[in-house]
Order: sequence, then structure tokens, then C-alpha cells
Amino acid sequence: MADITKRPGAPATMSRFADEVEPANAAVVEAQRPVRSRAAHSFKFLAANQLPVKPIAWLVKDYLESDTLAVLYGPPSAGKSFLALDISCCIAAGLSFHGHDVKPGAVFYIVGEGHGGLARRIHAWAEHNRSVVPGSLFISETPADFFDRDSAARVASAVDSIAIATGVQPTLIVIDTMARNFLGEENSATDINHFVRNLDDMRRRWQATVLIVHHSGKDHERGARGSVALKCGVDAEYEVTCSAKDGMVRLTPGKMKDALKPTPLAFELESVLVKDAFGHPVQSAVLRSVAYTATSNPLQPQGKNQQRALQVLKDMYSEASEKGEAPDITLDDWKKRLAEHGVTRNRAKEACDSLARRGIVSVDESHVALCTE
Repeated sequence: MADITKRPGAPATMSRFADEVEPANAAVVEAQRPVRSRAAHSFKFLAANQLPVKPIAWLVKDYLESDTLAVLYGPPSAGKSFLALDISCCIAAGLSFHGHDVKPGAVFYIVGEGHGGLARRIHAWAEHNRSVVPGSLFISETPADFFDRDSAARVASAVDSIAIATGVQPTLIVIDTMARNFLGEENSATDINHFVRNLDDMRRRWQATVLIVHHSGKDHERGARGSVALKCGVDAEYEVTCSAKDGMVRLTPGKMKDALKPTPLAFELESVLVKDAFGHPVQSAVLRSVAYTATSNPLQPQGKNQQRALQVLKDMYSEASEKGEAPDITLDDWKKRLAEHGVTRNRAKEACDSLARRGIVSVDESHVALCTE
């Protein structure tokens, strides 16, 4: 095709237009090349022998790591919020949590309801610990929907504003409870993944720990309520129970992604009188640390899979006894035997873990034993 811009008498403007278009198109092509090149070079590897072994950064020594996502779950009235608030006050005030050192910093507590009761508990904590109400503890006026990205961004912006105004570094963000701060479907793995992703964005923003207070399901042996995606998405999981027989609040560490499980802790609720805005005494309570003892109620396996798992283990004990051998049963052998009895791999793991939590069996690294034997 003939170049019309080079014909005699072609308008000068057309010639200039062609001169400008050609370099511009070339610039676009050239501009695209470095982008692909940068993308190609942005992924790197590091030799394993160059990876530094960093010490664990504890927010609460031995129990709660910095820059992690954790869930604290249990049935209603078990003491979950008492524990979450106790941890929060200790961190905001820079006081040890029942003998365990903390990393001091600002705490942002996103509460779903009960501001009046929360205020009484905070003042009771200060009275019990002979401290002032921590100035670095910030309580939300309303809940937030962490399923929604825009809502989560508004919370992050509010935290940023306080951090900039006060110069404090956020170290802990508490979501109490998940049910009040999540408008998605708890049983949907997709919705839970959105929830976890939004909280992870907040965690990374300040390298802060995010602690989710949540309810256990109908079968509390299976852990927190809803999709297993929550357990998969968090770094640590803790169960809170309260025995109707002895009134003891027990904190039992479950999943610990990058650290050894610490020993369980136990507390009792102790009444404390505080004064309201008019100087009138009102009653609240605090947690007092006590020596941990296992629940005194004899626990039995629940559900057909736990019953089958226990019976299989007893059969394996009998087989060893008939051979005149001491029982030396590995977790893998136990689970393989359960598979032979039609229990799927996931259900076998749930049953084994539940029996261990209930104190019916003990697990030592890769071996299992009957506690009653």
C-alpha cells in the first residue's frame, strides 16, 4: 500500500501525525518488554544453607506467637472472652500473663456486643492486678464484617489513625466473636477463606497477631464451629472449657504450627467489686490462675468413629499381649488398622485426636497408648 504521507502535496499535519504515531507505537512495545522482564526476575530462590534460623517471636511466652492468626474457641459461657480480655489487658499494660512474659504494645479489641459488661471486666482486671486501665487498649464501638473487604479496610484505616496519632504499634487485634464480626456462611470454605484472607491482610500490615474468639460446634470434639477451612487457615488453635463440676476454666492448646504445644492452663473466676460512673459498687469477675488438673469426670468416647478407634486400639493391645509382647503401637499402625475397618483417613485422624484430648489415650510423638492400661 502506498504511503499517502509521502505523496506530493500531502498535508504537513498528516506527515507529522505519521512521524509521531510510529515512535509512540514503538515506545509501547518497548515499554511492555521491561514489564515482562521484571516479572520474570521477581521470583528468586535462596540456598537452604543461607536461611537464618530465627528464634520464635512470642507475644505471650510459650503460648501465643507474634505475627500469627489464632483462634480461641469453646462453648458458650466457658470463659473465652475472659481469657481474650485478660491477654489483651496484660499486653496493653506490659504485665505478664499469669507468669508468662508478654511483648507490650497496643491492642485493638473488636467487640460484637456487651460494652457495659466489658468495661466492668476491664476495671475489675485493673483492680485485681493493682494497675490502671491500660491506655493502649482500644475497644471498638461496633462490630465489623470481616467477610467484606471494604469493611475490613475501614477497620484497618481506623487502627492506622490511632497508631499514627498515638505513636503506638499494634501488636494484637482481637475479634470477639467471629459470629458477630462475620456475615458470611460459616460452613462455606470459600467464605471462610475470604474471612481469613482479610484478617491476614491486617496481620501483615503491622506484623500483629490476630486472635479470633469463636464458638465450638455441636460436637465440640471436632473443634471450632463451621468449615474446617478455619482450622487450616490459622497458625494456632486453643480450646476453652469450663467444668460444671469444679468450675475450673481450662485452656488447652491444640494446633501450634511452628512451635511445640505448651502445657494446658487452668483458672478460676474470682469476684471483684468495681464502682460505676456514679460511684456505686457493681460486681464483675477476673481469672485467677490455679494448678491444672485434668477434668475429674470419667470421659467416654463419643460417636461411632471414636468408639471404633478405641476398640481397635484395645484389640491391638490384646494381640500384643497374646504374643507376650509389650504394646508398642504407632499412630500410623493404628490409623492403618482403622482404614481396614472402613474409617476414612480424615475421620480416623479426628477420632484419634479426640480420644487424646479426652485423656482416653496418650500420644507421645509417633506412638499411642491407652491411659487406662
